[in-house]
Amino acid sequence: MKKERIVILLGVLVALVFFYLGLNEWLSSKTEKVQTPPVIVKPAPTDKAVSEAVKPPTQPPEEEMKGKKQEPPKEDKKDALAQKIKEEKVKEEKRKEEKTEKEKIEQKKDTPKVKEDKEAKTYTVQVGAFKEKERAIKVMEKAKSMGYQVTLVEEDKFYKVRLTVHTGNLQAELSKLRKTFGGAILKK
Repeated sequence: MKKERIVILLGVLVALVFFYLGLNEWLSSKTEKVQTPPVIVKPAPTDKAVSEAVKPPTQPPEEEMKGKKQEPPKEDKKDALAQKIKEEKVKEEKRKEEKTEKEKIEQKKDTPKVKEDKEAKTYTVQVGAFKEKERAIKVMEKAKSMGYQVTLVEEDKFYKVRLTVHTGNLQAELSKLRKTFGGAILKK
């Protein structure tokens, strides 16, 4: 009876070992099959590639078409959609460029030409008032580099930077100064 038990136990042990080895082999084969696919990133096409993509594909001669079965296009719907989006972006950029060019041309037409020196007048424009003299001097240097005649006036505990402007179009000159210095006040 002891011999029978030992034989049964050895049989069970051998079965367990084979089961363990088989299970390991089965699991390793499953992990090999379930690998994630590699991610492929397509580079963004350059303007040249986009213009080539816009061209219609050339048709092969009919003789070649007879011998071959017509295959569906290989591009995914996603690729086609992405291509359309890129084409629309390129078209939109071209429209924007054309608009800006048209606006520049219209602005040149709309802006009144600088009147002759006969109609030009001299104005005093204040572009800043500072408590610190160093800051006022920096603004003065900037205005001098732009070609203006500059004076520094100390008034009401402020250092005021004033420019002498000789122009026929005061509004255009004031808007230019406001963009450059952040503000401009016409002094009488």
